[in-house]
Amino acid sequence: MKFKGWQMVYTGMVMEFAVVGFIFYCFPLMFNALERDLGASQSQLSGALSLWFISSAVASIFLGRLLDKFSVKKIMMIGGVIFSLGLFSISFVQSSFSLLLIYATLLAIGGPALGNLSVTKLVANWFENKAGMALGIAAIGISFSGVILPILVDPLIEIIGWRSVYMVFGLIVIFLLIPSVKYFVIDTPEEVGQHKDNLSDQPSLESSHDLMEIKDFFKHGIFWIISLAFAFQFLAMGGVLLHLPLHSENQGFLETWTFLGFPIKQTVFAYSFAALGGVVGKVFFGYLMDKLSPNIPVMIMMAMQSIGIFGLTLIDNYLFFTLFCFVFGLGFGGAMVLMSACFLKAFGSQNLGSVRGVSALLIVPVQPIGMVLVGTAFDLNLYLESYLLMGAVTLIGFAIGSRIIIR
Repeated sequence: MKFKGWQMVYTGMVMEFAVVGFIFYCFPLMFNALERDLGASQSQLSGALSLWFISSAVASIFLGRLLDKFSVKKIMMIGGVIFSLGLFSISFVQSSFSLLLIYATLLAIGGPALGNLSVTKLVANWFENKAGMALGIAAIGISFSGVILPILVDPLIEIIGWRSVYMVFGLIVIFLLIPSVKYFVIDTPEEVGQHKDNLSDQPSLESSHDLMEIKDFFKHGIFWIISLAFAFQFLAMGGVLLHLPLHSENQGFLETWTFLGFPIKQTVFAYSFAALGGVVGKVFFGYLMDKLSPNIPVMIMMAMQSIGIFGLTLIDNYLFFTLFCFVFGLGFGGAMVLMSACFLKAFGSQNLGSVRGVSALLIVPVQPIGMVLVGTAFDLNLYLESYLLMGAVTLIGFAIGSRIIIR
């Protein structure tokens, strides 16, 4: 029988594409329309995503524990139903408060359950020696959504309106994603008589890791080092990426090109180019994670993100601006893969759902700080200063990440 592990990876890639794309990458494209129709400010809209990150962190604690004890497939299907309800609900909102409420509830529960948290656990169930590469390929969906969806959705907003766009998103989840989970996801290789990495005689890391209680993670220094390093990384990444289209406008990149009769704004192209860097970064850093001590790829990733941010701040030539977008994307693209792989190496696959959920309490709530800080700085016309600060914050993550040594 053909090894089914890569089927899990590619199915996970599709889930990551939709969840992150619908919640995150497409959201900044809606800002102008949401400001007009709901009377919301930049900081309020940034607050919707901020509230989603905080609420999903809380939800991830319980979801992570459930994923370590119960069927990943069932949790993903339930998550898909909840996620679709959230998307449908957004199409009917009449106020910024309603938008905040949906992001903080339905999307905060459904997103992690259908997307990255469940996908990471699923892939770790199927891979061990090749886990870094497998996690990297699955996470490509996150960055591909940033490459493709903005270019497709931006003109679609003009044609059918943002409310109809969210309705389309919900239909995609119902008629494509949930059936894909039902027919393609298999919880473990043992269910079909296979083994991790398609090897029957490989040494297993699981024997050295017992199932841990949540409170036990806090007793391990490596848990704190990994969590804090990526907390600073995600804080900076979120603030810069969310406001990248608006920053591009402030830099004067306002032209609209036509490709095969399809309008492409310079701002959207730069945003997508950052996501393209993320595609490369996920595979590149996933490969490095399987070959090197974890602190090495983590430091390289942090350095690339920081260089990219400083370049975006200081460059006003569009060609070089897009190149620094790519470098920035190359860096942040590896973050989720490296974080998951670090926790996998430190605590084993049977604890991965729980440790990812617990770590979210430390990592996720700080990400909105960057979003709100940069959003407020944009309202005060201090966006360049806020970007420089985000570059410096990434360097703090670099310093902490140098201590991620797992034996």
